[in-house]
Amino acid sequence: MPGGWWLRKRHYFLYVVREFTALPMALWLLWLLYDIKSAGSAGFQPQRSIGFVVFSAVCLVFAMYHSYTFLKLAGVIIHLKVMDRTVPPRVIVLTMFGLWALASIVIGAVLIGFAR
Repeated sequence: MPGGWWLRKRHYFLYVVREFTALPMALWLLWLLYDIKSAGSAGFQPQRSIGFVVFSAVCLVFAMYHSYTFLKLAGVIIHLKVMDRTVPPRVIVLTMFGLWALASIVIGAVLIGFAR
């Protein structure tokens, strides 16, 4: 296949972008783990440099895009039957997004609670 096969169709391009989003997220996690390891007994203090904040914001956008595209496919991937009736894909997708929002709220509340 030619090198630019993924540029021919929008669908291919968005697929490659989605797969690429894992790389910056992995780099961010490795950076965080390195910072935690290097903190040692002095205690962990998150970085406040502008570079880390900007990189974290970019990674957040990538993570949101990755999660959104994955959850959008939930209706295609998951097939449920309840009392011999198939649950519509739209209901499954809305449930997944609702659970994502609920998990985000719970994790945010826990993090804010521990920060006090």
